[in-house]
Amino acid sequence: MALRADSNGIDASLYRKTGPWSTVLVDASLGNTSAQEAADNLPDKVAKLLKSQQASTEDIGAVTGALEPAQGMRAPVARFIAVHDGEVLLNELLPGLKVQLPSVDVGPFPNFTALARSRGGSFSYLVAEVGRDGGEVHLYNTTSPERVASRGIVGAPEEIRHARKVPGEYDQPKAQAAADEMIRRNTEEVADLINDMCRDNYIRLIVLSGDIKAREAVAGALPVTLQEYVEVIDAHTRTGGADAKQVQQHITKLVDEVKAAAVADLEAQVAAQAGNGRSLLAVGLDEVVTALQSAQAEVVLVGQYQDEHTLRALSAEPWVAHQEGDDHADLVVGEWPAPEVLLRATALTDATIRYVPDMDMPDGAGIAALLRWAKS
Repeated sequence: MALRADSNGIDASLYRKTGPWSTVLVDASLGNTSAQEAADNLPDKVAKLLKSQQASTEDIGAVTGALEPAQGMRAPVARFIAVHDGEVLLNELLPGLKVQLPSVDVGPFPNFTALARSRGGSFSYLVAEVGRDGGEVHLYNTTSPERVASRGIVGAPEEIRHARKVPGEYDQPKAQAAADEMIRRNTEEVADLINDMCRDNYIRLIVLSGDIKAREAVAGALPVTLQEYVEVIDAHTRTGGADAKQVQQHITKLVDEVKAAAVADLEAQVAAQAGNGRSLLAVGLDEVVTALQSAQAEVVLVGQYQDEHTLRALSAEPWVAHQEGDDHADLVVGEWPAPEVLLRATALTDATIRYVPDMDMPDGAGIAALLRWAKS
């Protein structure tokens, strides 16, 4: 699944697939006997729920075949599955999400709200462990504690020792200069690797650890555009001399700070617009729907889920219609809970959605949107 920048993490092309969808959210935790028994009984329970909503035999088989507990992961953890025409298109683990009872939806478009709420504002980050002979760069995403990918640069430490120690071949200044040149070359290659990985991913944090001189050299070799994302951990992680638990706690703290800063920035934008005529701000469900209809909404901010409202989903642009009225009647697919229809319209208009329960909205509204251009 593509994780877009600061977005709901949903690939909008999935909403464009025609035909029936089955989406399932279940508890995938293990750890005790009762959890194992629940996991054993889960396929039958989910199959009955899907059948009660007229899911096809192919969809039921695909979903139940994908139901597996999350081995080796700390509870709570949920599993989200989306099936289209008998094919599993999404099968995602959501660490930290507690699910009491299975949730099942069958319909003409998928219900991705649980996935979006869990992954809203997600971003990728790099952890680089560097030394004078090279380093390793690990890619992570905030949606999961699992490492996404790793790449490395392996220099030649024996060449550095040779340059320093072989008598007669170099005098001391030349030996040191040769060693420094090798270190510079290795660290520049690590910096180039970091730059490449940043270009391919939505990186908002670069954590450097390892040898002091090496991490200073790597940081100095990075492009100016990446400097603001660099954080240094004073730990020799490459040589095994660091407390792994403390290092991980430090990284988690840095990730949380980036998340908090992003929300604070959005809150500041809302406050600025609220005191400036609201020309670039939609407030309340009706205004947000109107903004989505013209693809004017850039960031939809959901403070309250709007579960008490319904909206009409449309088969083509503008994708969403107000709860009441007869506008776009020829395109109406049906009426669903507002969170599902809002998320679909947000994705299909290439907007971003953020779930911000602690944010103060103007007029006590539960939803607002920052706009791409001013209201007329």
